[in-house]
Formats: sequence, structure tokens, C-alpha cells
Amino acid sequence: MPTLCDVSNWLVYFPERMDTRRPLWFARDALDVDALQEAGNAVALAVGASFEDFRRCEPFFAAFPSVFLALADPEEMVAVSEALAEYAPSVPVLLPAENAFRDRKTVRAVLEAGGQRAVDRLMIGAVERPAAGLLDLADVARGEEPPSVLSGIRELDQRIGGFYAGELSVWTGKRGCGKSTLLGQLLLNALNQGFPVCAYSGELPAWRFKQWLLLQAAGPEHVIERRDRFSGKVFFSVPPHIEKRIDEWWRGRFFLYDNRFAGDEDSILRLFEYAVRRHCCCLFMVDNLMTLRFTSSADRDFYKAQSNFTGRLVEFAKRTEVHVFLVAHPRKTESGRALEADDIGGSGDVSNRADNVFALTRLNEADAAAKGFQTVLRTLKNRSYGSLASIGLDFEPNSRRFFKSGTGCSDWRYRWEDCGEQRFIELPQGEQLPFDGEGLA
Repeated sequence: MPTLCDVSNWLVYFPERMDTRRPLWFARDALDVDALQEAGNAVALAVGASFEDFRRCEPFFAAFPSVFLALADPEEMVAVSEALAEYAPSVPVLLPAENAFRDRKTVRAVLEAGGQRAVDRLMIGAVERPAAGLLDLADVARGEEPPSVLSGIRELDQRIGGFYAGELSVWTGKRGCGKSTLLGQLLLNALNQGFPVCAYSGELPAWRFKQWLLLQAAGPEHVIERRDRFSGKVFFSVPPHIEKRIDEWWRGRFFLYDNRFAGDEDSILRLFEYAVRRHCCCLFMVDNLMTLRFTSSADRDFYKAQSNFTGRLVEFAKRTEVHVFLVAHPRKTESGRALEADDIGGSGDVSNRADNVFALTRLNEADAAAKGFQTVLRTLKNRSYGSLASIGLDFEPNSRRFFKSGTGCSDWRYRWEDCGEQRFIELPQGEQLPFDGEGLA
């Protein structure tokens, strides 16, 4: 028999009576352990110990074929079972059958009423608790392809199927190529499909972030040209009555992290968790990885922190079944060379951990004139289907909208236009109103 480690600080038991060839009984207290000392293989939680101490006891538990929970109280049995699943997940756990204890409250009560044979019968019909995190493939329901958030760029959606729950998409590209602008548009498209969204922007103040999103939501038909009276700068804005309707459209469904606060990874993830639970947000954006506040400033530690945060975002996406956009700048590359997934700045783990990697490239004037579009959107990684795409995009600067080149479609409508404003239909001259003159006194 294997030599058992000493866990007497956390468990009450008789070391000399342990037999690792038989199941270990987990009893209610020291009195039950004492009642079972003749049979041996009984333990209970020591006074002053907690369930978290099961972590230290896992090698001890694992030395036995299984652990049988000899507990009559269903709530107590569930609590111990869940604690073992969390702190000693490698240990097989057996649960007593329903009514195995009948009206007895403890093992010693069973022993007093029916002797050792009655105690032995407690294990009849015991059921093994499924291991947490381990699925039997035969029990997995396949069903249909899960719903996804569509980008609104048909060629991209046809290649990758949209943005699926439980995934992380990394977006890269040189500064000024339009990453933040395109992702703002994707958030609006998600909102238009009924998916609440949440964003962190480390570079833009809240008012600027909203100003850009308002232009995209309004579209070229609803923006007006204005000129700053001091500088003479010409810019575009959304009229107040349109802004009011857009505010009502995204109220309670579009949330923005207030970057006047810490901006550290813990606070961002904490508020993201809240946005899932309280507002059912399905799509999240972190723009960008370089703006987060990590504890270390050394390059090696900083890159490791970036990788760790990416891993935390992956875990968050999978656990809460949401999709996360993460913006990460590329390292400097040779002039003229197209970006690759490994060019993402910092640790290569950022792209390795992602489910999708996209790159946005803004063409110079000569290349744009030759190709007939201004920007290239490329899929560098797609874990679900392995689909790689290269899509030419045009840009409408007044409303800051990207659209597929050659389509001329930057004037699509978001659903704020379908509500919030009463419209009157003018009837042809001489036509009678419905029910005109009928039913009136």
C-alpha cells in the first residue's frame, strides 16, 4: 500500500487503520469517525479546518479508489461534494442513494440501530458524482451552429460565420488605419441585431467616443457640416433631434467603461462581469492592449502581463459565453510587407490565444487608386473554419463608415430610424379619410 501523507492538521482519522485498497468514508464529525474506527477508512473535517484545506489533502484523498460521502444531510452532502470538486478535482466521489440513511442523522445512529451490516448497506446504490469540467462526449448535444454576431460585411461573415460566443478576436494594424472606427461600427451592427454591447476605450474620452459613434449611427444622410468659428476647422456633427433618437435607441444596451477610473485589468474585468450579469451584454471591446495599466514597467514583465490579460479575456469569454474584441498594435515591420499574426506587439501569446486575428491596412494614395479601394481587411487566423480572407473596404469620412468597395453602400439604416419620431402620411388630394363621417353623432 502507498504511504499516506500526514493531513492530521485538517482531517480527523486513525492513520493505522487506513486501507488504500478500499473507499475512504467522509463522515460528519469526529464522533462518526470514532464509531467507524473498527472498520477504518473514515475521516472528518478537523475543528478549525475549512473546505479550502481540501486542496492540501488532495494527495491523501487520491490514494484511495474513491471517497464516499457518509452524510445524511443533503445540504451538507452537496456542500462537501462541491468543495471536493473545486479543491480536489482529481478525486472520484461517491454519493449515497436517496433515503440510504432513512431517518438516521449520522453514521453512528445507523450503527447503533442496525450494527455494522446496516452501515455497510449505506454504500448500496451509491452514485459517482460526475467530475467537474469533464464531459462524456456522447452526452454533448450538438444541435445547430450557435448564433453569432454578424459584422455587417457580407464577405467576412460568409468566411468566418460571424463572431461566436466564447471567443476572442484580436484586431491589429498600424496607427491611424481605422481599427477603432471599424470596431465602433461592428458594435453598432451588433446592437442593431439586438445584442447589448460594452466597450473600454483607453485613448478616447467618453464624449469623443460618443461623438464618433453618433456619426456612424446617424449615417451620411443625417450629419451636418459645421465650421469651428475660431480655427476654421470643418467637421461633421449630428443634429440634436437625431442625437436624441439615437440615445433612446442605444439606452440601456450600449455601455462604456469610464476611463477616468483606474483602467487596470482587474477593474475592467470586474465591470465586464457586471455588464454580463446586469445588462446581458454579449459583445465586448478592449481598445487597446497598450493603454492598460499593468504593475510592471519592465519589457519582459510587461509583455508577460499583456499575455496574461489576454488569457483572462479568453477565460472570461468562454465562461460567460460572450465575444471579445481586443485591439493590439503590431511591432514595426519592413516597409511594404503585409502584417502577419506574429507581428502583433509584445508576446506572441496574444495571437496564439486568440480565436481570430484580423489586420487592417490603410493603402497609400497610389495603391488605393490602382486597386480601387482605400483599406484592406485581412483575416490572419480563424480557428473555427481556417478561413483566410482579404477584403477591400472604402470609407465614407463624413459618417466614419466603412463599407465593401464597389458597393457604394454607406447609407444603410440603423433601427433608431424606425422609432422615436411620429410621421404623418399625406393623402392624395380629394381622398376621403378612413371611417370619415361614420359612427359620429
